[in-house]
Amino acid sequence: MTQREFADFRVRLKRTQREMAELLGVSLKAVESYEQGWRRIPANIERILYFLLFKMNQKLFGRRDRCWLEIKCPTAVRANCPAWMAREGLYCWFLTGKMCRAVKNERPARGMSCFDCTFFKKRLKKIIG
Repeated sequence: MTQREFADFRVRLKRTQREMAELLGVSLKAVESYEQGWRRIPANIERILYFLLFKMNQKLFGRRDRCWLEIKCPTAVRANCPAWMAREGLYCWFLTGKMCRAVKNERPARGMSCFDCTFFKKRLKKIIG
């Protein structure tokens, strides 16, 4: 997540920097530093922001917005998937980390995360345009 994306997401969540700091459990200085690019945005903060954005915009997604349907995940793989077990295919990126079959299959380079997955990117695009 870039500093510009962080600031944009804060605005989309209708929060001041102080309110965002309280929401995320960090200091106001940390939020200012994320937006100025003085500090790297931690992965846990990034996940929380994406989660809040998805929940605020849940009406954009249908009941068939499930990762396992789109990536045609085999039943044997689904059995060990936290997203499948929780029946939360829209939030697979929040639950699975890097264990997802889609991330492993699409991984062009080391370090790819769920935020690089096409399923996640398509849904995020619905939110931010």
